[in-house]
Amino acid sequence: MRTRPNAFSATGVVSSSSQFASIAGAKIKAQGGNVADAAIATSAALCVTQNNLCGLGGDMFALIRMDGKEVIDLNASGRAFERATIDYFKEQGISKLPARGPGGAITVPGIVSGWAHIHSKYCTMEVEDLLKPAITLAEEGFPATQNYSESIRVSEKVFTGMTEWNNTFLRGGKPPLPGSVFKQKDLARSLKSLAEDGLSSFYDGNLADRIVKGLKGTGCLLQSSDLKRHSVTYDRARNTDINGNKVYETGPNSQGYTALLWLNLLEASAKDPAAIQEESLSSVIEKGMIAYSQRDKYITDPEFHPLPESFTSKEFARKLLEQGSKSRTAKGRAKDDGDTTYMCISDSEANSFSWIQSNYMGFGSGVMPAGTGFVLQNRGSYFSLDPDSHNSLAPFKRTFHTLCAGMLENEGHFKVSFGAMGGDIQPQLHIQMILPLLTGTSDPQEILDRPRWAFPYTIYEKPSEIICESEQLRDSISSFYNKEKVRNIGFSSLFGHGQIVALLPEGTVVGGADPRGDGISMPFL
Repeated sequence: MRTRPNAFSATGVVSSSSQFASIAGAKIKAQGGNVADAAIATSAALCVTQNNLCGLGGDMFALIRMDGKEVIDLNASGRAFERATIDYFKEQGISKLPARGPGGAITVPGIVSGWAHIHSKYCTMEVEDLLKPAITLAEEGFPATQNYSESIRVSEKVFTGMTEWNNTFLRGGKPPLPGSVFKQKDLARSLKSLAEDGLSSFYDGNLADRIVKGLKGTGCLLQSSDLKRHSVTYDRARNTDINGNKVYETGPNSQGYTALLWLNLLEASAKDPAAIQEESLSSVIEKGMIAYSQRDKYITDPEFHPLPESFTSKEFARKLLEQGSKSRTAKGRAKDDGDTTYMCISDSEANSFSWIQSNYMGFGSGVMPAGTGFVLQNRGSYFSLDPDSHNSLAPFKRTFHTLCAGMLENEGHFKVSFGAMGGDIQPQLHIQMILPLLTGTSDPQEILDRPRWAFPYTIYEKPSEIICESEQLRDSISSFYNKEKVRNIGFSSLFGHGQIVALLPEGTVVGGADPRGDGISMPFL
């Protein structure tokens, strides 16, 4: 049963977890922009209407398919600061990077560099036109949703004493009521600065200077040189072939390759390799835990610790099964602190973006350079201060990243862009979308509405339990997994907010948006 109708269009669809952002992207397309133009406009609007989940101070990854060319994997995640060393923090008596505040978890924001790369390679409109919808949303305000208001209310307890955050989000000492118009004048000024001075000014220019000046006296280790040396990386996206379907995922330091390995494990062990979508739930979860064990062992910044070249190969999966890799369990309760937002956009010409952006935890570090209106991410809290860890902190290193985005082609033709927020469980959500998408793509909303399951944990833990959204799933999982470690927590945002946009054989584009969030799929007019 669908919670809402699919969005169908003869020209294209944008799907995001904010109705305001989806509308912004569709409007840019109506003004003559292409898919890349609409994608940047949507992303920028998300940085205003969902800046609890993402923002100018965060990161992004994307898979890009334009003009019938090969799929490109864009990594616009930031690196650790030059002064952020293990020795520095140990001298301060810190054994684990604090998640909030200026003291260590902040890394260079990467999202604006992603916009700049995309704009230079693919866009047809001027930056100021693409940022105009976001500027309007920030300057004139937007009606706060229940989820947005609740996020501020919950975060209020975390950011006590952070003056800039409280002045921005707690007008009169209270969160905005649902439906009240929420304005962000400082954020509007920062977006205007980018529109007038160019996107590069975030890293070397007027806005960069304001960021560094706005952090003066906070203890944050960010220097102008950290911003100036930041750059994106991009290459051909890697995929695995499942019965003529090429499944693409974002590469390390993104955890996306976990899903590719998982699919290869399923194919290698399936009773019928031509129909892995029909494998039992016990087999799917078992192979997922094996894939995660390899994720936890290998994925980080490949410039510091190269991933085994064969990681996404069929042979690597077969060898793991031959070695008898086992899943792992531990005592405790599952947890997931990540906050992210995913969007996708496709047109009838098979141009598509699969795009994900994040602050990491809700409102990131909570640190806002004075007068800029945006928080800095706390993605660095995933770093380890153990020098023997593959994900140990080092200057200019990218940390292991939960963000990942997916795309699917069939016999060389674009088929689907898909993804979801959800922290560490994102590859699990991808698998729960990919398997039914291998069967059919005409009803993405039905796929997004299905009850989900997950085994949440970080790369430093073992899976403690399996959570799910229905009694039927709980009973099914309990039949092969320790019943005491299976919980039905009901319909919940803990299972992510996903979006799917697909191109049907007739040329129609169809999109679905997750009912767990605030999003909609918006058809192009």
